[in-house]
Amino acid sequence: MLEIAILKNFDSGTYKAGVQLAGSLTTYFDDVSVAKNIPSAALVIGNYVIVAIPGGNPKDACVIAAWPQGSPGGGGGSKIQDADGDTSWDVEQSADEDKIHGKVKGVEAFLLSDKGILTLAKQSACAGYQSSNQTIPNLTYTKINFDTMEFDLQNEFDLANDRFTATEAGIYFAQVELQISLLDQGDFVIASIYVNGAQIKDIATQCVADGKSPVVNVATFVQLAANDYIEFYARHNYGADRDTYGVRNRTFFGIAKVA
Repeated sequence: MLEIAILKNFDSGTYKAGVQLAGSLTTYFDDVSVAKNIPSAALVIGNYVIVAIPGGNPKDACVIAAWPQGSPGGGGGSKIQDADGDTSWDVEQSADEDKIHGKVKGVEAFLLSDKGILTLAKQSACAGYQSSNQTIPNLTYTKINFDTMEFDLQNEFDLANDRFTATEAGIYFAQVELQISLLDQGDFVIASIYVNGAQIKDIATQCVADGKSPVVNVATFVQLAANDYIEFYARHNYGADRDTYGVRNRTFFGIAKVA
């Protein structure tokens, strides 16, 4: 978690500061550690600072950058980086840009625009679909086979096993939609989300007339640990095998890390 704040005090002996979050008259953090690579000359009362708050816990907060209000940069430098220069924070990548860039291993993973829009370019997210039909036996929960990926930012979806495996712990949003062929009135089709082999959410749609192809959509938020996995299943009660429609806008899924 990153916040922009205003420097209210600074102790060069302890290298700790008091900051007030920008735009807030009440949110004030005291005794905040300051990164030692920020020169004390940059830590002028009233300067803007970036405060990193791991896990949202103010006790672990640290000032990681500082620059003067109204300045196009400066304050002892607009960039902090690791020893080999491939991981960094930059508050002024070009003159008067007013954007904050964060790179990890040479790849820009964080961008806060001058309009306050946050882009996490490497956040876990993927989406895919079926390009051919799949047979779903009667009254059998059957894993949906996806064969085409539209995108997979962290390469977490395994098409061979039809499984998404989380790289990092967090809150994820998962959604799947499918259409199944030609049921009779009163028949149902179910779409289910499984985590680590256990069903956590399902939705059923009932066919309203003979010879119809109902659509069912299920979505949920789920908390995953690293290496937990998500799979999608389908089921129906037609009385004989039925097929999903293997078309981009008929049988598809999406997963994204949201926190």
